Amino acid sequence: MFILHTTIAVLVSFLAVIAYDKFRTRLSKGRSKRKDVEIPLSPTIAAHRDVKPPRAEDGGETVVCAEEDAAVTKEMQSHKHLYYKLHNLERNPDILPECRELLLSLLSSTVTDAQKHTDDTILAVEDFSSEKLSAFLKTKDDDVTNAYEEYIARRKAGGPREMFADKTEAKWWLKQAAPVKYVDGAWLGHINKITTPFMFRNITKNAWQVMSEELGDGDLAKNHVHVYRALMDEIDSGLPAADSEDFIDSRHHLDEARCWEAAVAQLLISLFAHEFLPEALGFNMAYESLPLHLLKTIKELREVRLNAYYFELHICIDNADTGHAAMAMATVVDYINLIEQTEGKDAAEVAWRRVQAGYILAEGLPTTPESPSLKMKRHHETPFPRSETEASVIEIFAAKCAVAHKIHCNSRLKIGRRSLVDWLEPRAFADPNWQREFLHDLACCKPWIIKGNSEKSRLVRELSWEGRMFGSFTQSEVEIVKAWINELGAPPQTPSYDPQVYFDFTKQSPPESSGRESHNSDILEQYPVLSTTQDVPAPIRLLHENVIDELATEPPVDISSINLHNLLPLWFASTALLESLPSVPVRAADTFGSALIRVLRAQTGFDLEGPGVAGMEEVRRTDSGEACGIVELGLEMCARAGIHKPQTLKEAVTLGSAESAALAEWMLWMGMRWLAYRDVLVGMSWAFMEVHEALGRPGVHEAILSDRKRTILGRIAGRERIGLETCRQEIERTGARRNDFERGIAVARRALRSAGSA
Repeated sequence: MFILHTTIAVLVSFLAVIAYDKFRTRLSKGRSKRKDVEIPLSPTIAAHRDVKPPRAEDGGETVVCAEEDAAVTKEMQSHKHLYYKLHNLERNPDILPECRELLLSLLSSTVTDAQKHTDDTILAVEDFSSEKLSAFLKTKDDDVTNAYEEYIARRKAGGPREMFADKTEAKWWLKQAAPVKYVDGAWLGHINKITTPFMFRNITKNAWQVMSEELGDGDLAKNHVHVYRALMDEIDSGLPAADSEDFIDSRHHLDEARCWEAAVAQLLISLFAHEFLPEALGFNMAYESLPLHLLKTIKELREVRLNAYYFELHICIDNADTGHAAMAMATVVDYINLIEQTEGKDAAEVAWRRVQAGYILAEGLPTTPESPSLKMKRHHETPFPRSETEASVIEIFAAKCAVAHKIHCNSRLKIGRRSLVDWLEPRAFADPNWQREFLHDLACCKPWIIKGNSEKSRLVRELSWEGRMFGSFTQSEVEIVKAWINELGAPPQTPSYDPQVYFDFTKQSPPESSGRESHNSDILEQYPVLSTTQDVPAPIRLLHENVIDELATEPPVDISSINLHNLLPLWFASTALLESLPSVPVRAADTFGSALIRVLRAQTGFDLEGPGVAGMEEVRRTDSGEACGIVELGLEMCARAGIHKPQTLKEAVTLGSAESAALAEWMLWMGMRWLAYRDVLVGMSWAFMEVHEALGRPGVHEAILSDRKRTILGRIAGRERIGLETCRQEIERTGARRNDFERGIAVARRALRSAGSA
């Protein structure tokens, strides 16, 4: 017995020396890759990143495990920087290849997870039909409402809150969710571009309607980002603007890694608007469905007397009858049916699998923070021991501590959160939670434990022949310890990041180009095209010429002798001037941005905004052919003039002269650079509004548009003028901004005169 005591004492002495010299780090938190957003993080990961390692009263320092934190923190920092750059994309065009690769890896990782349990995911709908999809979504909603009913029963029976413990933690939770809430709707931010083939216009327009309602349809008070920002002010969060570099600064303690990942995914899914259109539609369908955590959050916010309206708003507006859930499903059904009609059943099967991949991505990335107190509570509810080997190791140490713990009462050693004498107290060690914590902290003691490699672990060497503790453990006990160490190195169940997983799942072949050659993309067909290596369009010189003086002497464009062939390229391209505005929702969360959302809605063919939301009524307008915007009117002009109706913007641009085509490309180039040319673009839109007004007047150019379509154009122009006038009033408060606005008007007028009369 004396030998046993002595050998254990030797072991402890060595642990103390190594622990004191080698382990000074922080507690950390990690990330869950599980499908259910409410499944807690790994119980081996601490609750707070910003919690300092507890120090003992005698000055000894705690040994903690930081391996989990390092990778998570690095990835979170990467996501933070990407979040900022995606809000300022035109200034960071070099990130586009990285963005595409990350999107593919996220799609692959979540698909990998979903394939492990296909029965309760959208993968259960193997062959697409609207009936099967509707039944799946109905079952999913029923499951959520049933689960909520069970939650209410638990709460009535005295059960604790399940989202946050108290008001203080609720405020923390709300603040941590801000990165996701400030990109509300961003998954559709790039969905309805003029470079989208015209055959998809109705589908992308209906999808964009969802985002429009997220942005309040141009009513700032109803804008979801604005509503959440007001909530942040109510709780004194101190957060700066979401598109500022300060927003990602560590001083704000926005450290919920999974919130940053989910936010970046939402910014990415529609970024490559043409390449990943079905994935974006699938993502939208999942994200607009009813989530259990939303229902819980509303109830618990009310309980702690915090404003729950932002969350209540989503319960109502996302409903599956006339709301976003119904609209999202309708766009998917229309898309798959269109692909089958135009490309055949095999293409429709691929399209459905791509929709599934987008749906799975939204389902697979948790968007909610996990409250620290509840995380620790769930930690103790996790089954333990987790393996036979772990159970055997516990038995071994339980037997040893029964005879050795008081020998170490004079030791200053800390293993993790406790001293050795505390760990080895027999009555305490009988508690399974105590055992779990002991194994976790012991497993992090390098070099004594090298996870996954027992041969390099110093503990095993000292327990073996010629080691200083040889004989203190039996041979079989040493083998159990070795097996436990080796199992510690087993890789966690993280999804594959090989993009090939996505391509295999969707039955596609990877494109020959990896996406790195974006600077070679055709701006008339691709999006986004921002590479700094691309030549600046020649018409940019117009911005540097003395054109502002023309405003005082030159009237708006005279359309009496307009050349329709040369007007059409500019007509179609003009819709690109403002379309980058809502690519990140925060841009529309003020009076200026909201006014431009109303302009975009008018140009796209949406009905006049009312006090409520249109929901499925707008979808039905589109399906019945009542939604008529600038693009549709341009196609009408072609038909009445006997001009071949273009199927894409690129075809439309070829209808005019080389000068007209160059000016159209330049307008697209400008439109993709909103931050640099914002007020110029608004001025150019003003000039096109004047043309819309002129062509929309009764009795003018009757051969170009029918009376009905001319009336529609007149109404569009009237709505444009109201929205642009709001912007003009803000612009004219500043001299430099006014100059840019006036230059935009003058440049667009000159371009229209030049192209229109050529």
